[in-house]
Amino acid sequence: MEDLRDKSRAGENALETLMRKIPGFSGYFDRERRRDTDKIQREFLARRVGQLKTEMQGLQEEILSSGNLSLVELLDRVSNKMDRVIERLRHASYGQAGFFDVVKVNEAELDRLYEFDLSLLTGLSSAEEALMGLRSVLMTGGEDAAARLADFRRRVEEMDASLDERERILKGVG
Repeated sequence: MEDLRDKSRAGENALETLMRKIPGFSGYFDRERRRDTDKIQREFLARRVGQLKTEMQGLQEEILSSGNLSLVELLDRVSNKMDRVIERLRHASYGQAGFFDVVKVNEAELDRLYEFDLSLLTGLSSAEEALMGLRSVLMTGGEDAAARLADFRRRVEEMDASLDERERILKGVG
């Protein structure tokens, strides 16, 4: 994924460029752009996790039709965890503190959040690879479907744990 911070600044119009020259406004303007970039990035991640969940549900139907009911309960738990990750991504804090907020977030911390959110993309790719492995085992009739599903579940749980770390960064304890 390209760096949205550079792309957002490159898309400035003449009025925005002029407003940036007003003393004190430039910092405000940059923070607003960071917040918008953060939101776009998290929405992108939430959509990708949603697509991954849809793919997993397709596999769930295959597993049900094959009669392998032992995996269905685990798939349901993974599905619930994915719902949690999607909601946490969609509703995560922007990383912007208001004037009266107890915890203040400076620009360096906002940049750290942006980089952290980019690392979530790596975790998502890892989960996609694990799901592809599960799919290939199911298609070939392999015996280690439970192990592949456990690997996929672990990677989804790692994404959820990463969102815990993101919250700690925002609170200034990470």
